Amino acid sequence: MLTPNQLVAISVIERTCSILSALGSLFIITTFCSSTSFHRPINRLVFYASFGNILVNIGTLISRAYIDDEDSAGCQFQAAIIQMFMPADVFWTLAMAINVYLTFYLKFDASKLRRMEPYYLAVCYGIPLIPAITYIFVRDHGTRVYGDANLWCWVTSEWDVLRIATFYAPVWVAIIITFSIYIRAGRTIYNKRRELLYISASEPDPLTTMNGDAGLTVGTTEVVVTSEAADETRQIPLQPLGQRAPEDAANHPNTAYSVTISSNPKSHNSIVPKPHSETRPVQVQRPYMSARRRNYELNTAAWSYTKCAILFFTAMLITWIPSSANRVYSAVHGGRTLAPLEFMSAFVLPLQGFWNASIYIVTSWAACRNLLVDLRLGKRPAVTEIVGGMRSHEDSRRRSASRNRKTYESESTTELAHSRADPGEARTSL
Repeated sequence: MLTPNQLVAISVIERTCSILSALGSLFIITTFCSSTSFHRPINRLVFYASFGNILVNIGTLISRAYIDDEDSAGCQFQAAIIQMFMPADVFWTLAMAINVYLTFYLKFDASKLRRMEPYYLAVCYGIPLIPAITYIFVRDHGTRVYGDANLWCWVTSEWDVLRIATFYAPVWVAIIITFSIYIRAGRTIYNKRRELLYISASEPDPLTTMNGDAGLTVGTTEVVVTSEAADETRQIPLQPLGQRAPEDAANHPNTAYSVTISSNPKSHNSIVPKPHSETRPVQVQRPYMSARRRNYELNTAAWSYTKCAILFFTAMLITWIPSSANRVYSAVHGGRTLAPLEFMSAFVLPLQGFWNASIYIVTSWAACRNLLVDLRLGKRPAVTEIVGGMRSHEDSRRRSASRNRKTYESESTTELAHSRADPGEARTSL
C-alpha cells in the first residue's frame, strides 16, 4: 500500500503532467486551425487525437479528488472519460500506421486517405465508448465497476478481468499491429533505397515509362532559327516543273531563305546575321522520363511520413510500457501495488498530449517558425478547411501559384500513390 505522502506526491505529478499535456494539445488544435502550413497528412490525425487528449487531461487533473466517494457523479465521470479516451490515443497511432500501409501497398491517393478519416473517428472514439458507458450502470452485489484505482477513479481491482479485456488487451493488440506494419514498411523502404542507389549509378532510359514509378518531366531546349535573304547566285527558281525559267528575274522575283538551327543556346552567339536577317528563339518542349528524380521524391515522401509515424509510435511505447507493467504486477500479486511503477504510471499516462505536441513541433518546425514570423509582422495566417467544405481565397491563390511553379510537396503522401498528382492539391487536400 502507498503511504499518504506518496499519494499526495502522485496527485501533484498527475496534475503537473496534465497541465503540460493540455497546453500541448491546445497548441496543436490552435496552430492547425490557424495556418495551412500545418496541414500535413500525419498532422491531421494528430489534430483529431488532440481532442481526446484534452478530455483525458480533464480526468487526470481531477486526480484522486473523488476516490473517497465512488458513487458520486464526479468519480463516475472521471472513470468514464479515462476508460474511453486514454486508449483512443493508441488507436490514432494505429491509424497513422494504417495510412502508411494503404499508401505503400494499396496506392491510396489524397482523396481516398481523407475518406478513411470518418472511419478512424468512429473506431478510435466509438469502440472505447461502449464499455465506458456500460460500466457506469454495472453493479455486482452493490459493488460498482468504477471506483478507487489508486491513481484516480477507474475500474477497481475487483474487476481486473475487465481492465485486461477492455482496456489493456485492445491497446496491446493495436501496438502489435502497428509494430508489424512498420516492420514491413521498413523492409520496403530499405529495398526502395537500394533501388534508388542502383538507379543513381546508371542513367535511366528517357523513353521508358515505369508504370507510375517515374514521373513525366518536361525539359525545354531553346532552338534558334536564323533566317536571311540568300545570295542572288544561290537562288533556286520555284516555278512548276515542266515550265521554262523566266528570262527576266526582275519581272519574276523569287525569294529564297537559308535556315540555320542550333539546339545549343550558346552556339548562336557565333552566328553573325546579315543586315536583313531575322533571329527568333523557339521553345521546344521535349518530354522525357526522369526515373531517378521521381524515385528520389517518392522515397523522400515515404520516409518523411513513416519517420514521423514511428516517432509517435515510440512515444506510445513510452506511455504504455510502465502502466502495463504496473497492471500486470497488480494482477499477479493479488492487487498489491509497487510504488515505483505507480509513480511511473502517474507520470507517463497524463503526458499523451505533451508527447504528441513535442513531435508535432519538431516535425513541423518550419511551419511553426513561419507562423511566428507572420504573427510578429501582424499578418493573418492562411486558413483553410479542417475536414471539408469551402477553401479560403488565400488557400486557392496559393494552390494556383503552386500549380504554375510545378513544385513537389515531398511531405504529401499523394506522391506515394500517384506520381502525377497535382502538387497544389496535394498540399491542401490532405
